[in-house]
Amino acid sequence: MNTLAVFFALHARAAWALVVAASLAVALLAGWSDLRAREQLVGSQLQTEARRSSIEIMSTTLNGNLMGSVTLLGLIDGNIKQEATNGLRSIDANVMGTLSTVGGAFGAEGVFIVGEDGIVKTSWDRIDKPSTGLDVRFRPYYKKAMQGQTSVYAAISMARGDRALYFAAPIFSEYAKSRAGIGGVVARTNLAQVDALLKDRYDVAMLLSPQGVVFASSRPEWQGMVEGEPDAQRLAAIRELRQFGKQFDERKPLPLPIVARDGTQRVEGQRFAVAAADVDWNDPSGPWKLVLMSKLTNTAPWGPSAWTAAVAGVLTLLLGWMWLHLLRGRHTQAQANLQLQAYAHQQEANVAYRARLAGIAAQLQRCNTLADLAQVFLREVREVLGAVQGVLYVSDPLSPQVLQLIGSAACAEPPATTLVLGEGLLGQCALERRKQVIATPQGGVWRLRSGLGNTQAASLLLAPLVVQDALVGALELALLAPADSVQTTQFEELVALLATNVEIQRRNRQLQQAEAAP
Repeated sequence: MNTLAVFFALHARAAWALVVAASLAVALLAGWSDLRAREQLVGSQLQTEARRSSIEIMSTTLNGNLMGSVTLLGLIDGNIKQEATNGLRSIDANVMGTLSTVGGAFGAEGVFIVGEDGIVKTSWDRIDKPSTGLDVRFRPYYKKAMQGQTSVYAAISMARGDRALYFAAPIFSEYAKSRAGIGGVVARTNLAQVDALLKDRYDVAMLLSPQGVVFASSRPEWQGMVEGEPDAQRLAAIRELRQFGKQFDERKPLPLPIVARDGTQRVEGQRFAVAAADVDWNDPSGPWKLVLMSKLTNTAPWGPSAWTAAVAGVLTLLLGWMWLHLLRGRHTQAQANLQLQAYAHQQEANVAYRARLAGIAAQLQRCNTLADLAQVFLREVREVLGAVQGVLYVSDPLSPQVLQLIGSAACAEPPATTLVLGEGLLGQCALERRKQVIATPQGGVWRLRSGLGNTQAASLLLAPLVVQDALVGALELALLAPADSVQTTQFEELVALLATNVEIQRRNRQLQQAEAAP
């Protein structure tokens, strides 16, 4: 946390760029997640609706009244049983009347009886296009009837050439169900009821055969398309069924632009939720499939998700601002603590230095000669300032232009015993009565010719000793490290203390000389 606080405090623009980028990322993720969640909800609702609609189709066809009527005829009507067996109707048998009554009562387009040989024995047709004499042995509903099973079969009518639903029930030889039939009662209707169910209730709705052929669709241009790309073998199997009339005899069906399974698919540049449900009509080829499609731009538009993204982005931006504010506060507090610690250390060091300075002053006052004074002072500045070399010159009242050496420390060669004002750096410093701090360039050591001779040092501290505008001496110190502001200030204080004690020693010596004179 402290590292982050320091980084963001020093790089405010980078911190805000990170917060803005995080806000945008969160906004996009929230918007995308919300959109996907709503799309999944639409898909789930569409799947439920597909299953409900498939049950509705089966309840109005396989389990409807028309299927119940033809099933009852095949079970209990003796004339129909005789008609299916030999096609020889008795004089008083009114098979045609029975068929017309059933067809008129339930809106069928035609009703007919198929014998056990697969030939239509008797037929009634609403527009007088009878199917009598047609061979329907290839039709799956005939095969199912001979197996004693009811079925609903969708196909192109051979007699009329239009789409039709065939409701087929077996005719039993006895007045009870058995495992085999002797023929079938078949009622034919149009697809008006199925088309009505598919129309205007969904963006796209269609009914696919077990072979994947679109038999009914709310988009008429999709009728006759085939799911997937049909190969030659598959196309030959479809043509052999003769379920779809002649529409595939001379042309290859177009592929359907979707796959009949649940999920999200793109059609013509638009995203759709797709749901599929089986419609089990007892077709030998397998269940039919009801497919529903919902355009997601209508049922799950971007608008609400954009608001969600905006809210998430703003909240993230606000949280980011609060986080940065917290980090900056912590950084400020840490800096204040460091400053307080540094100030406390500085005060401790200052107190220790003042105590040390007082001790130095006491030691200097106890010195009896200038030589002792020089040795004590040079020893102490080595501890206080880190001076590795030092030299001290004192002026002679009888010869003020020439300074006399009274002490040195750690000099590689004995320094000159006298220093003429203006000679070398120290002499020039004494002449100008101006303190100097000379630092060598970084990366090297500056060779200087001074009162110490030729020496190597990181920095030189030069100072004249002045008391009441009178020059009493000159001091030079060499440091291995560049002098900082604290050392410079301490050097000035030590120089002032030294100058005072040198002046006291000079006066004492003058008094002693005066007393000793005859």
